[in-house]
Amino acid sequence: MAWYKKTGISSNDLLFYLFVGVFFSLPIGTSPPIICGVLASAIWVFSGKAIKTTGTCLKRSWFWPVILLIFLPWIGLLYTPDLTGLGIKFAKKTHYWIYCMAVASISLAIHSPQKLIKAFLFGLAVNSLVAIFQLVGFVPPIDTYGNNQYLGFGLGYSTQSAFLIVGILTASYYFKVSREKKTRIFFFILMAGYIFHLVILLGRVGFFTFAILSPFIVRNLFKEFNAFKISLVCILLLGMTFLSPIVRQRVSFSIDQLKHHLTADPDHAWGKEYTKHQDRFYMWYGAVNIFLENPIIGVGTGGYATALKKRGKPEWPFIAHPHNNFLHMAVSYGVIGLLALSWFFWEIIRNAWSERHTPLGYFILSTALVILVSGLVDTHILDSGPAFLLAVATGLQNGLAKYAER
Repeated sequence: MAWYKKTGISSNDLLFYLFVGVFFSLPIGTSPPIICGVLASAIWVFSGKAIKTTGTCLKRSWFWPVILLIFLPWIGLLYTPDLTGLGIKFAKKTHYWIYCMAVASISLAIHSPQKLIKAFLFGLAVNSLVAIFQLVGFVPPIDTYGNNQYLGFGLGYSTQSAFLIVGILTASYYFKVSREKKTRIFFFILMAGYIFHLVILLGRVGFFTFAILSPFIVRNLFKEFNAFKISLVCILLLGMTFLSPIVRQRVSFSIDQLKHHLTADPDHAWGKEYTKHQDRFYMWYGAVNIFLENPIIGVGTGGYATALKKRGKPEWPFIAHPHNNFLHMAVSYGVIGLLALSWFFWEIIRNAWSERHTPLGYFILSTALVILVSGLVDTHILDSGPAFLLAVATGLQNGLAKYAER
């Protein structure tokens, strides 16, 4: 304590630099950001900031849907058929919202939020550089299910894809607003490196999300473009991704899977029975039917897997979640869960969109849009990496001008 007082470092300083560590290490691994986040949370609690922050957050419109997202998984344990398995496992994931409130307590008038954003971009660049070294053979690739994958330090391709697209969007924003030529070239190279890493990953969710959000990227690159020109460049940009043999292989694989359902017996196709030909159709079809059978409160936290297993044949696999954020909330907590998640995304996108011309606003908007779009084909709110990033981006809303002025 004597050393601490002598240095003059405040709890706000410690919190900020620990979250710099969180943002830098998020694209690199799981343990480093968790360690930094736990230390930051301890400082947040023992410094007394927790009491003040909670009172402040309760006055923010963005925090009320977060409260629902915190409590619904624990309430869902009261009626889940899988209490000690997936139920408690999924409920424990609400601890990421502690980091949301901890980062919301930082005074961003003292420390620039751009340091957090750029820490994330640089951490992402380090990981992408390692992935490129894996591709050229300088570093051994990671063997996952018999496939050599260029993941960098080892996070899964689904998580990496989400991080990379957030990085691409943010780097394109900095390219747009930078005045110096050297700075613009730097962020263009950074963005190009992220795109290159994205197209050598196996995940199709990343390609889907990149295609949907590509107009935002093109709009940042060309200020004077109209809707027609933006659409044309988007097609050209997406066409360039087909230079990657991995993209061509994954797209061809998806087309073959769709052809199977188009030609199969309608009583067995499009998810009515499990098949290796795009099993997500089976997950989604089952989730919709389970929700319709339990529309008010759902089947509880982690109850989807048990309910789906009862509907299928014994030899069909055990599937933990429906690979869709909204279907997960609907099947787990009924209409209440569906409304809670919709309210959450409405608030964060509305707040960030109004300040999309600032670095902080654009970063929050990019994170929300990526998790929203990729969450249509994956359950990213259960994935540790995207869930962590979404939580801290949510807390950063306290630094937006509309709240900072208060």
